Amino acid sequence: MSTMKTTLWDRRGPFLVVVPATTVIGALGATALGSVTATLLGAVAGLVWGLLLGFIAMRLARSESRRPGLANASMFLAALCSGMLAGGALLVQMLLTAGLGAPSTSFTIIHSPFGGSFNLFIITLNSLMEWLLIPAALFLNWHIPKRRKLIVIAAVVYYGMRVWTYVYFVPSIFEFGAVPPDDPFSAEVLERLHIWVKLSWLRFGVDISTNLLFLLAAFVPASVTGNFRNLAGEKAVEKGAQSA
Repeated sequence: MSTMKTTLWDRRGPFLVVVPATTVIGALGATALGSVTATLLGAVAGLVWGLLLGFIAMRLARSESRRPGLANASMFLAALCSGMLAGGALLVQMLLTAGLGAPSTSFTIIHSPFGGSFNLFIITLNSLMEWLLIPAALFLNWHIPKRRKLIVIAAVVYYGMRVWTYVYFVPSIFEFGAVPPDDPFSAEVLERLHIWVKLSWLRFGVDISTNLLFLLAAFVPASVTGNFRNLAGEKAVEKGAQSA
């Protein structure tokens, strides 16, 4: 019974983390289109993507000789991308914070060409993290308990931040982007911009935490057999007890 439970957890555990995350992210990402139908379609797309990615990862990791390489590659890419994301977020935050004293400067940074380039960089890396790299890291490292704990914590923290981003930060930045940088700004808009920038430092803290967690997980050696070695040991003990 315990062997069966462990095996089912090994197979279904990453799906229980990844699929709800991609479903929610898909739904929230589609809300920008402004319709309930789009939100539902986004949720379905996220659900299908999470299941498909898990199926592909499980197929690739069937070979025990290939499993450590895949696990390490996923960790390297997740750590690299999260580090680049944290570095880019720091640069944007420093520019926006420095520009708070001159509102026109802050709004100039938000608008194109500066804002367009920064946004493209941040959106690309976040999309890679939320749709590919974190799910792949979970699927390909689930059999390594010490790595699994760190990656699950990183995923929960990161996806929680992304939900907050879609609910608050994205709609706000769209509103700020609609304000011409050369027009006079109302006190209400300036106050909201100050709050937005200050709260964005919390997002930067999450980016740093995510990167550190992936770096720590990367230093955990990949195991070819992971839990399967423990199961084999349990079976050997049971056979020894029966023969005695």
